[in-house]
Amino acid sequence: LHRPIAATQVPMSDGSVEGSWSRICPSTFKLRSRNYMKDKKKQAASKFSIFEAAGVDVFLSPKKIDHVARFVDLSHIVDGNPEDKFPSLFIFNIQVPMYSASMFPAENNGEGLNLVFYYRMSEEFKRNGPPYLKDMLSKLLDDEQEKVRGLVGETIVSFRERLKIVARVLNPDEIHLSAPEKRLVVTSNEKPVLSRPQHSFHKGPGYLEVDLDVHRFNFIARKAVESFRERLKLCVLDIGLTIQGNKAEELPEQMLCCARINRLNVGSYKYL
Repeated sequence: LHRPIAATQVPMSDGSVEGSWSRICPSTFKLRSRNYMKDKKKQAASKFSIFEAAGVDVFLSPKKIDHVARFVDLSHIVDGNPEDKFPSLFIFNIQVPMYSASMFPAENNGEGLNLVFYYRMSEEFKRNGPPYLKDMLSKLLDDEQEKVRGLVGETIVSFRERLKIVARVLNPDEIHLSAPEKRLVVTSNEKPVLSRPQHSFHKGPGYLEVDLDVHRFNFIARKAVESFRERLKLCVLDIGLTIQGNKAEELPEQMLCCARINRLNVGSYKYL
């Protein structure tokens, strides 16, 4: 089996090159502040994230590809001891359908693209990461279960249910949006959204991969993605992840990872 070298399909740039990716400062995102449970205010995130961007790939596929790390060569990007408490590599695989949205939920596995981000653990986090953040990362890695109080009493849920995706379009005026689409961008831009239940987690030697299955989004969300997908070649888009803090001792929130993609023409990439 030929395995393409991971993190080589999309070149890195300072943002001025079409079809590239760029690093961004995590502090440009606003997340829950230390006093959020009292005042509901957000603040600029820390200047360092838990994982730092190391590369981006785009792969086309006739069907969804789960656990994409199995099919690429990670040898140059994974380091450290596989037995370490934390993985050296974090992979975020966004599975985007290339076929039209259907009202029928069974139709959710056709041709698609995989937008794959690779992140390496931050040296700053290793040295100076707050203990509460290291504890939250451990719970995410170990799929720890927690009690959640709701309207019908306590339930047991996975800590992984707290994973949130944050996305923002930097150039909405350049991507030819209709009035309803522009309203959607304005209301959802940089608004953290829980990735459940369309996410899945995969662990391997020295890495953790999270897959976000857009194929399984509801019809309305799929139609929005379908409209937006065609404009990726015009779009400058920041994407990141964070872990939701639900208690004072889990705040302030911090970016798990983040990166920028610059005007990707997704149809020009290879099949995996």
